[in-house]
Amino acid sequence: MAFFSIVIAAMTLQSAYSQISIPGVSSRFETNQMIEDIIDAESAPIRRNEQRIEDLEKERDAWNRLSRDMSALQDAANTLYSFRNPFLQRIASSTDSSVLTASAVREAPESVSSLEVLQTASADVFRSASLPEDFRVPGGRYTFGIGDSEISVPFEGGSITEFVASVNRRASQIVEVRSVRDTRSSRILIFEGQITGAANRLNFADDAETLALETNTIRPRATEADRDIRLARETVTLEDGETGSAGLSDGTVVLEPTSSAFIDTEPRVVLEEGLVLSFEISVENLGREEFREPVEPRGPTVPELGETELDGVRVPFASSVFDLPEWIRPEPPAVIDDLNILTLLDGSQDFALPPLEDTDGFMTISFPVGEALAGLTGIEVSNRSTFRRVHLQNIRVYDPDSVGDFEPVLALETARDARLRIDGIEVNRDTNDIDDLIEGVTLSLQDTGIARLRVEPDAEAIKNAIIEFLALYNQIMVETNILTRTSREIVSQISWFTDEEAAEAEERLGLMQGDSTLNQLRSRLQTIMMNPYETRLGSELRILQQIGVSSNASGPGAGVDTRQLRGYLEMNEDVLDAAIAQNHRAIRDLFGFDTDRDGIIDAGAAFEVHNYVRGFTQTGGIITTRTQSIDRRISDANTQIGRDSERLERREAQLRREFAQMESAVDSMEDMRRRLEGLNTNQNR
Repeated sequence: MAFFSIVIAAMTLQSAYSQISIPGVSSRFETNQMIEDIIDAESAPIRRNEQRIEDLEKERDAWNRLSRDMSALQDAANTLYSFRNPFLQRIASSTDSSVLTASAVREAPESVSSLEVLQTASADVFRSASLPEDFRVPGGRYTFGIGDSEISVPFEGGSITEFVASVNRRASQIVEVRSVRDTRSSRILIFEGQITGAANRLNFADDAETLALETNTIRPRATEADRDIRLARETVTLEDGETGSAGLSDGTVVLEPTSSAFIDTEPRVVLEEGLVLSFEISVENLGREEFREPVEPRGPTVPELGETELDGVRVPFASSVFDLPEWIRPEPPAVIDDLNILTLLDGSQDFALPPLEDTDGFMTISFPVGEALAGLTGIEVSNRSTFRRVHLQNIRVYDPDSVGDFEPVLALETARDARLRIDGIEVNRDTNDIDDLIEGVTLSLQDTGIARLRVEPDAEAIKNAIIEFLALYNQIMVETNILTRTSREIVSQISWFTDEEAAEAEERLGLMQGDSTLNQLRSRLQTIMMNPYETRLGSELRILQQIGVSSNASGPGAGVDTRQLRGYLEMNEDVLDAAIAQNHRAIRDLFGFDTDRDGIIDAGAAFEVHNYVRGFTQTGGIITTRTQSIDRRISDANTQIGRDSERLERREAQLRREFAQMESAVDSMEDMRRRLEGLNTNQNR
């Protein structure tokens, strides 16, 4: 009976452990699954912590996303009221861009100006005669100059192409040289000065002068007519007027109202076609206040004659009696506005220059006198105006095409100043890019003609800044709604989401449901955007809705749109455009206003948004605090996972040892069973 009991026990154990298997041991027993099941059951805390970490990381990512959006909103709000606000930006627009274009800086005052471009500035452009294709430029020192600048180019000698490349490589800031093939077998050289203005004539020296003469680019000047007209006591005759005197001081003729002068130019200046008369003149409008109205004279003062005494009787003298003529107030001088100031004389022939205009300081006038007279013997200067003062100086006759002792044989372009009238005042500049006529504005002259220039606020920049601010505000509203609510309608209502963005948004739905900080953020921003603010227009402009910004800017609809209840703002562009055109300064106040006039912005929608959001985004602010807390919780969870993992490793090792011992016992019992079976077989024999 004992034998059969052992056999039955062994068979029972074999049956019980027939599914046990130990790695590395070839047997019928399988233990892996049993160990895995035990470890899996005991690893539930690790899985809970891993899920917790995943949720915390999503929450941290959401806060980081909010931080980026809120920082962008903070910057956009600051832009609307800080020193870089778009309300101070200016644009300059021309009614004819083919005549002139312009740009303006922020400091430019708003203005409208009338401009007439009489002449654009240019630089000298000379051409040579036709040269053979194989023309060789000899070696030497080639010097080119403009104004006070001069550059010398050493050249070893070579072809036209090599000469052009050498000069352009070393002297391009003064002159640019080109060669143009005028026939299949010849070329011409073109020398183009790089600085505009009448004073910036292109000249040649050293071997450049020799080359220019040999290639018939320049020639010795043929005229001796160039001459400065002296203004001295010997050459100027002055004549006082009824209300003012004439004078001469340091080479400048000064004519008070109604005075005149004659300038003797003998010996006679012989004039040829192309010669120019230039002079500097100032025409100052004095205004009527310079002249005092005459007052009635008081007449003579006669002392009292006293009295005399005769035989004790005092007899007073009779008072003196004078019959003075009645004073008649003189008629005020006639107001004369006559700007025909200069007349050129050549014997009995006169030529009156065109009328001038009032100036702001001295301006240079040039006139092609060679086309008007054959000679010049004198100049009459008459200030007939009642309320103007005239200064005249630096009169000269010259050939504008001459360069020192030479003149170009064929000038494709001659260096000259730009001439233009701005609001009726003629001015000269040596460049087509003029930045000193209108404060904060740079003019770029293109061609002759008339244009009106308007400097005004950059309405597009203002509008774009407001649009960006509203878009970022709406983005914060969208994100807080997604994070704190679970309705899929919130995502489907965001029309600008792509399919991918919508899918990502649905994953974040309700991630922070019930978070009081986010709910407070959304509510506070809504309140700020709806509050009234002080502006220079008072009640006429106090809220954003008055410039076309509201939760229903497109107008009332047939029903209630739930999007209007979620804090999103819309913009009516037509209303905003009209408001910017009429009241851009008051709109600036709406976003940022200095209520106590201390020079510091302390109110306005953008100001309030910036200050409130800063509490979230600044270092040590709400978002930093929240993300640091999340990081600590993630770290704690990872630490706990590490501990649990170590515990499970030990537990697994323990289970493998115990199962190995069990298998060893089973193997021993199996061996005993085989022996017993063998013993039983032998006994039966």
